Amino acid sequence: MSLLLMLWLSVVPQGELLVKGAMPSASDASTPVPEQGSVAAGRYRNAYFGLTYPIPAGWTEQPAGPPPSDGGAYVLTQFALYGPDRRLRAHVLVTAQDLFFTLLEAADAKELLAAARRGAESQYVIESGPAEVTIAGRRFHRLGYRAPRSGLQWRVLSTDTRCHALTFTFTGTDPALLDAAERGLSAISLADTAPACVNGYALGDNVVERTDPMFATNRYNTIPVRLLVDAKGRVKHIHLLSAFPEQSQAILAALRTWRFKPYRVGGKAVEVETGMLFGNPRPAIH
Repeated sequence: MSLLLMLWLSVVPQGELLVKGAMPSASDASTPVPEQGSVAAGRYRNAYFGLTYPIPAGWTEQPAGPPPSDGGAYVLTQFALYGPDRRLRAHVLVTAQDLFFTLLEAADAKELLAAARRGAESQYVIESGPAEVTIAGRRFHRLGYRAPRSGLQWRVLSTDTRCHALTFTFTGTDPALLDAAERGLSAISLADTAPACVNGYALGDNVVERTDPMFATNRYNTIPVRLLVDAKGRVKHIHLLSAFPEQSQAILAALRTWRFKPYRVGGKAVEVETGMLFGNPRPAIH
């Protein structure tokens, strides 16, 4: 299991009943969302991030991960390399952390890996990083660590895109295999353009018209929502990361009526993406 995934799992509140049944949903099926990537012709593609990741030769796709968490954590895809004896030799987990909703105090990929290092220092041997590296013309942050008793090694590489930390975590016991898999990242491609990403834009005077959602039942889950607002301030797309169906219906109906001040860059109104929370927010993990 990757360190970042363990960190996500570790923030489940203790002594509380866990809410089951909350799932992602969206206002339309044509606008890409992070959890809708797919594998075809030897490549993983994710239209939301504009990501194409060539699958390393001999690696096979693994079962899909869990739905997005209410802390904004996604398991996008994972691949494994098996030996002739069918024993696992190496693994790569591709994840994304929505930085609007992270439960860790991290504003970008660099800070996310710094938090991962702090969490690892008591259990693992840190070999390197976090350090900045350039891969496929993009800035990544890299962390390497290992477990002395098992011989497992981790190479974690994370980059910022669309207010998410997109992370590749390579795990295995053979350094040569991990080196080769890591070099394979040089063949990835990511979109150069995306809507302006602004935290807190759905607050205060930016909101010109609003209607609060009317919930038929009281629940105590956290509901993270991403909004895409067009250049005229109208809500173009709504993505609920984790909500019950009746909550989704109420929030979608309300947010469709919202109007915003147009967001301007260099004096020109542009499309903007932002996040907001409904329900019961959870405190950040320090």
